[in-house]
Amino acid sequence: MSDGLPFYLTADDPPAKREILRAALRLFSERGLAATSIRDIAESSRYTNPALYRHFESKDALALYLFDRCHRHVWAAANSALGAGKTLAAKLDAYVACWLGLLDDEPEVLAFLADSARVLWPRGSADVRRRTMIGLARELARQAPRLRHAPAAGVDAAAAAIQGSFAELGRMIQVGAASGPARRWHGEMVALLGRLLA
Repeated sequence: MSDGLPFYLTADDPPAKREILRAALRLFSERGLAATSIRDIAESSRYTNPALYRHFESKDALALYLFDRCHRHVWAAANSALGAGKTLAAKLDAYVACWLGLLDDEPEVLAFLADSARVLWPRGSADVRRRTMIGLARELARQAPRLRHAPAAGVDAAAAAIQGSFAELGRMIQVGAASGPARRWHGEMVALLGRLLA
């Protein structure tokens, strides 16, 4: 956050745009893209449809704007965690801490990204499509001694297991199948992923 604003807002955004973005992120994460209308966003933000169209030409444009901002934010946090140490153990610890922190602190952002990726990812900016979460997990997996020279399929399987474990833990906490906060799972997640990469 800068200026006390969530990362997806800027100090230059007019108040209407800020409220529209806040409402859209909340509704998209709760209902999904298809079940959220322009009218829903306008009503939730307490602005009119024309006010919304002053800032975004369509619901798709608004969703893509948020997707781009959210993806960049999450990718930057996870990428930074990979630079947190020289050893695989230190990197794994920081990466797990990062993802569990995101699950606790920004569940709307992760829900929105997960639920809308199929629709928005192909239309995202080239920069966003180049910087993937699975790519970061691959980078972490390739540092494991047994995977350094493994075929791509082995690295991909490890990367999928890493990222999938965070997604599934988030879902389990969301529906009450596991107790939160996510950070309480730090030791277990490090141990589980450590065995995967050992």
